[in-house]
Amino acid sequence: MQIEWIHAFLAVVDRGGFTAAAVHLYRSQGRISSHIASLERELGAQLFDRDQRPARLTAAGEALVTHARAMVEELDAGRAAMASVQGLIRGDVTLATYPSAGAAFVPEVLRRFSEDFPGIRVELVEQAVRGIDRALDQGPALLAVRPTLPPPRSTHSLSHRLLWREPMCLVVPLGHRLADQETAALADLRREQLVVSGHDLRYDTEAFRLLTRKSIEPQIRFLSDQPQILVGLVRSGLALGFTNRLAIDSVRTDGVAVVGVSPRVYREVGVYWAPALAGSPAASALLETLLGTPVPDTTIDLR
Repeated sequence: MQIEWIHAFLAVVDRGGFTAAAVHLYRSQGRISSHIASLERELGAQLFDRDQRPARLTAAGEALVTHARAMVEELDAGRAAMASVQGLIRGDVTLATYPSAGAAFVPEVLRRFSEDFPGIRVELVEQAVRGIDRALDQGPALLAVRPTLPPPRSTHSLSHRLLWREPMCLVVPLGHRLADQETAALADLRREQLVVSGHDLRYDTEAFRLLTRKSIEPQIRFLSDQPQILVGLVRSGLALGFTNRLAIDSVRTDGVAVVGVSPRVYREVGVYWAPALAGSPAASALLETLLGTPVPDTTIDLR
């Protein structure tokens, strides 16, 4: 059995198909298929149902996933242990994050990290909050930068440290009655249709939790985890946007106005990590870099 077969298997699982796995591993799709076929012959079991589109894991494939990850983690740990004896840190580490932090904070983290640890390869997983939680709970991520709300869903006992607090704001189309105001009263949102950050559970979104804490029950019309889509919906007059300041700082805002809210509402962001991080020198080094990197200018440092 070759470790490259295991890497191919996990790439198909994590990327959702053979084509995406080939792109991720910089291999041809034929090579990925060949690795999976070799692994199936070695194990004497079919791992994927190729009649489905995309291919789905069989029961045998589902049973292999946890053990395959353990194989890769043990090999990485062995390499890291050897490197540490030689005074080096090498390996791979996956960091999960969301779009606005990925644009405003993570690049400086990686710049500092690559200077200090050129032998470590960092893979970024950019997802909505629940996707971040899946990556942290099931792999491949050992640490993640995410808002504190809604709370993480995990089968592990996660550790975390707060990083920053940033103001939430209102995004309105030009010509709206609130567009010329520096701040808008939260009570004004009771009669407005809103677009907020979220994915599939509108009543378990950060915006819903923050506003209901202020006795405002929002009328959520659209959910989007992409700041540019949120602004586009507002620009078209379909709804008002309620989102974090970093998200707005990362996109074009022509055709809309950004308005503060009173009383102020804040998002808090932290770094979360799984217990397995303790066994990964590469992930531990990245955590130290995260905690030592200055937060974005428009936020309040909570460390």
